[in-house]
Amino acid sequence: MSVLLKTWALVRHTVRESLARKTFIAFFTISTIVLIFMILALNIEAVEAGMAMVQVMGQDINKSDGFDIQKIIMDIEAVIAVVMFSGGIFLSIFATASLVPNMLEKGYIELLVSKPLTRTQIILGRYLGAVAIMGLNVIYLIGGTWLILSIKTGVWYQPYLYSIPMIIVTFAIVHALMVLVGVTTRSTGVTIMVAYTLLFLSPFLQQKDKIYALLSSKVYYYLLESLYQILPKTFELGEMNHALVVGRPIDSWVPLWTSCVVGVVLLSSATLIFSRKDF
Repeated sequence: MSVLLKTWALVRHTVRESLARKTFIAFFTISTIVLIFMILALNIEAVEAGMAMVQVMGQDINKSDGFDIQKIIMDIEAVIAVVMFSGGIFLSIFATASLVPNMLEKGYIELLVSKPLTRTQIILGRYLGAVAIMGLNVIYLIGGTWLILSIKTGVWYQPYLYSIPMIIVTFAIVHALMVLVGVTTRSTGVTIMVAYTLLFLSPFLQQKDKIYALLSSKVYYYLLESLYQILPKTFELGEMNHALVVGRPIDSWVPLWTSCVVGVVLLSSATLIFSRKDF
């Protein structure tokens, strides 16, 4: 129990540090602006014959005109889920990339390792703190938009909420790579570049067979295949997120499970390297 309490204390310390550096506040502010925009952009009122008039972005949509309100709301939520998946992870990388390099600064790390904490607890606490910062904002934004749309339209489309765990899990996997890079290089800039490079490469690696068809050497096939297997499959996780929200069947869960395994390996490697460093 004391191990869990110590790890939890480090998670809270990381969140408080994020508050002090205004990272969490910036996330919260952006999310709040989006929610206010949703409140102002969507209006619904009753009209004669019990029909509903929905106004989205100033455009009137009347159910009596043959529009399917539920389909429209589902489409809106699907767009938000896609934007939040890519945009949320993009901003989260920038906001949390400095957490490990800052921890390794002279004076800070000596203070941490002097405490009755294991190296594993230190890394895990820092990692979970970053995921918590991102997760709280995702829950606030996705949950808030869902409540606004549902209350105003009466359409309670629950699959939209599946995007919450998908976005958090995807960021957790990406952040495991960031922790490894941060521990190895102690550089915030390098950590950001590696994470963004992963997001950039992922859609190309997903199309590796088509790319290989344009190349001549077998070496390129093995290179592309190796990168595809050892890197998190963020593009495919984004496609799965969209499929869950729109209610489309998932063809295969393999990208999720393999990416989770890669995340565990990356975080374990970061912990091992950190445990062997001399401070």
